[in-house]
Amino acid sequence: MPSKGVSALVSCLLAWIIPGGGHYYLGKRSRAPVFFLVVLATFFLGILNQGRSYLIDRNQPLTYLATFTNIATGPLELVSRQLTYHRLVYSLPADESSQESARLLEAMRERVKIVTDEYGTTYLLAAGLMNILLILDAFDIAVGRKA
Repeated sequence: MPSKGVSALVSCLLAWIIPGGGHYYLGKRSRAPVFFLVVLATFFLGILNQGRSYLIDRNQPLTYLATFTNIATGPLELVSRQLTYHRLVYSLPADESSQESARLLEAMRERVKIVTDEYGTTYLLAAGLMNILLILDAFDIAVGRKA
């Protein structure tokens, strides 16, 4: 039975914007701060370890999933994208010989040279995956599939 007076859409949107926000909205007030802190800590471990946000590369299909996972951290993702590329960009240009493509590839190469890059990138992806699970959990609670 669906929860009374709550919207599944609102709970999912809040869970995306603020990790744990959907649970707070649904009345799970003791869980929400824990979820918030876990996702935030994982995200900032990624930032501190020089993790990079993925870009969509049409020649590499798995980059679509990695970019989606980065976006799943909500507005936090803008921070990692800005730190990685110094602007908001989500895909490599179709023209691989363009100056924009060269600048983006150079920004990625600079991050890869850092010893902790792979750990940081993994932490950023883990934060996104955890937030996806929180969004789905908030949805299940809102529609009554879970208490």
